[in-house]
Amino acid sequence: MVAAALTVLVTLLALLGSVSCQAGYRAGSPAPAPQQSAYTPSTLAPPTYPPTNMSPPPSTLLHPPTYPSTSPSPPPPMIPQQPTSPPTSSNPPPATSPQPPTYPPTGPSPPPVMSPQPPTYPPMTPSPPPPLPSPPPSSDDAGKILKVGYYENKCGGQVDVEAIVRKHVGSFDAGMKAGLIRLFFHDCFVRGCDASILLDPTGDNPQPEKLGIPNFPSLRGYEVIDAAKAELEARCPGTVSCADVAAFAARDASYFLSGGGVDFAMPAGRYDGNVSLASETLPNLPPPFAGLQQLEKMFADKGLDTFDMVTLSGAHSIGRSHCSSFHRDRLPPGATASDMDPAFAAELQANCTSTGGADNTVVQDYETPDELDNQYYQNVLDHKVLFTSDAALTSRDMTGYLVRVYAMFPWLWQQKYAEAMVKMGGIEVKTAATGEIRRACRVVNSRT
Repeated sequence: MVAAALTVLVTLLALLGSVSCQAGYRAGSPAPAPQQSAYTPSTLAPPTYPPTNMSPPPSTLLHPPTYPSTSPSPPPPMIPQQPTSPPTSSNPPPATSPQPPTYPPTGPSPPPVMSPQPPTYPPMTPSPPPPLPSPPPSSDDAGKILKVGYYENKCGGQVDVEAIVRKHVGSFDAGMKAGLIRLFFHDCFVRGCDASILLDPTGDNPQPEKLGIPNFPSLRGYEVIDAAKAELEARCPGTVSCADVAAFAARDASYFLSGGGVDFAMPAGRYDGNVSLASETLPNLPPPFAGLQQLEKMFADKGLDTFDMVTLSGAHSIGRSHCSSFHRDRLPPGATASDMDPAFAAELQANCTSTGGADNTVVQDYETPDELDNQYYQNVLDHKVLFTSDAALTSRDMTGYLVRVYAMFPWLWQQKYAEAMVKMGGIEVKTAATGEIRRACRVVNSRT
């Protein structure tokens, strides 16, 4: 017991050693000092989604120009190194996360109906797609175009680009906000953060990313991006990329769902891609049945390390999941190696019992389903999580210790989650030479 407690303490101190403000996103120059503003999220959450009472984040928490900052107690002393494989830089380019929440589409303009029932995930008889050329990895030069406050003075003094996105995000419910975080993750892990997830099917490309098995019919949030982009095009045409709108929306959704606890600046300057293939989703998106080794490799392929992977998995504290995403490997009779709490498993089994072949959904965090918080990590320790990929976090000492640290220190997880979201947002950034600024997010410009 004493040795375990000491190891947890060492992990915490190592994490604190890596905590830093977002510096260097302006091509090597330090990020601007935090500014106080009058913004208060009047649409923080509808009455049925009250924020939890959380410990405020430390004073080192990152503050976007328009958000009010919190004033928590200072963190414990820092040490310079982490236990293993720390991120190579404190200036994040992004990482996507875990399997964020899954929902059936509920909003307008749904993707075309592919079948009367949602597909089973993973496929019963998977046939791997033919090999496709991989997109080039993100380059340092491309990542340097991203900076905080990128749209200042690009649309005139009367147009606040980030405030417009925030307004639209705040007008939707907690479920849609959770979907926006997942949408950002699923976009960034396939061809980078280039809004390729938003492209609709066409005659030339009938199977874009949004119709891939991990995305259809569960992914949602498209209408939020459409609404924000439409206002931006009306007030500042041809300037704001759909990729940046998606990144801002995920940041703002995190802010609202955490009751203001997750508060950070999102660098911008991305361009939109013009390639979107459903066949690239399964090879790139970490599946819910993945073990730790597979998760680490899939995150490493995107420039994200094990710390990022454990940190971003915390997004599973919000949203819902289809039972088809976990019942075969986590619930009886097929789950022979599941470590799930028996009472929790029995409750899920009852909730997942369907009539007429429907694929039911359940909340991912049974304690605080509509709040982005560190409860997820306690659920992992209590064996009350849905996915094999969740349970896998305790299968190695280092990741298990990090889970314990995040369960104990909510402000620390909030800080590291913010850093990991920014880091993920820099995956395979498109430039003017490799992308475009779409006029409408669902189609490339050549078809508008």
